Amino acid sequence: MKKTLIALFLLMIPVGLFAADISTVVVVSIDALHPLALAKNVSPNLWQIMQAGQFTLEGKSVTPPQTLINHSAMLTGVPPEKGGRTDNDWRPGQPQVTMSTLFDDMKGRGCENAFFYSKPKLGYLAGRSLKIHKLVPDTGVDEARRFVGEGGKRFVMLHISGLEFAGIENGWLSPDYLEELTFIDALLLPLLNDLKKRCHYLLIVTSDHAGHEKLHGTNHPEDYRLPFIILSDIKNFPDIQGRPYSVTELRSIVGDALR
Repeated sequence: MKKTLIALFLLMIPVGLFAADISTVVVVSIDALHPLALAKNVSPNLWQIMQAGQFTLEGKSVTPPQTLINHSAMLTGVPPEKGGRTDNDWRPGQPQVTMSTLFDDMKGRGCENAFFYSKPKLGYLAGRSLKIHKLVPDTGVDEARRFVGEGGKRFVMLHISGLEFAGIENGWLSPDYLEELTFIDALLLPLLNDLKKRCHYLLIVTSDHAGHEKLHGTNHPEDYRLPFIILSDIKNFPDIQGRPYSVTELRSIVGDALR
């Protein structure tokens, strides 16, 4: 009788009280990643994440499809035509972002925040809610691993470049471009493994824009294309699969995932 009453009591408790909270969020932005470059033989680690989670290859950047403008749209959720960043140039010492960003949201949720980026212009987004931010063209993955490994609630935005230069020199989706993606894919593996060991994580892999031939930042449809991949060990996101996605949605998607 006593066991029966306990069982009935447990059934009456809302399931949400037992739900584990996401404690680690990592967003990886692979600069200039064309969604058609993602393939099992080119980027096996990212391919595995795609199969384990949800993804869409129908992502789109804002206009114009350029790095700082689109990362600003990602973190603020505001496109250029509605008051977001319209200029793709920024230098240290110039005014930084004044709008609220995803970093502010995450700090409000009790997270320590870090931003590791490989282009100086992205320093524009290194606002007040960051515990650490660094321009690290070659060691961003190591910095992200170190930060996540410190424990506690963590949010990391990691920007990785390399593909843009391969695209400019050899063409988007060229053999050299795909070889660079293979290198980046292998570079990310230790961080991906760290997340799996840590548990209760949310991982997003996306980009800011793509390109066509040896060009980017134009009004060509291929320049706007990008992927969006999302994976968590405790949540699913079936509404993401295969649908259109805009970079301005990143902030709200992360927020909804943590509710």
